[in-house]
Amino acid sequence: MSFMKPSSISLQTTISAATASNHEGVAQILPHHPITCTAELFFDEEGCMYCTHAKAPQGDARTQASLNHSMAILILELASKL
Repeated sequence: MSFMKPSSISLQTTISAATASNHEGVAQILPHHPITCTAELFFDEEGCMYCTHAKAPQGDARTQASLNHSMAILILELASKL
């Protein structure tokens, strides 16, 4: 099995694409979900993901999917180093 070099992966783009579908019953975050922002992302102690333009509330389904996807990619990258 071969893995891409970390420098060739745009993690934010990959996560954004992987979590792009709308989730039923979840309010849209405007002007955009933080995961689609090209600015720096933050995750606060209350469990909210935010950028300088918008904040996703705690428990947001798209944020959770993004975090799950990030962890999966990290585990794959770490496993490739074993």
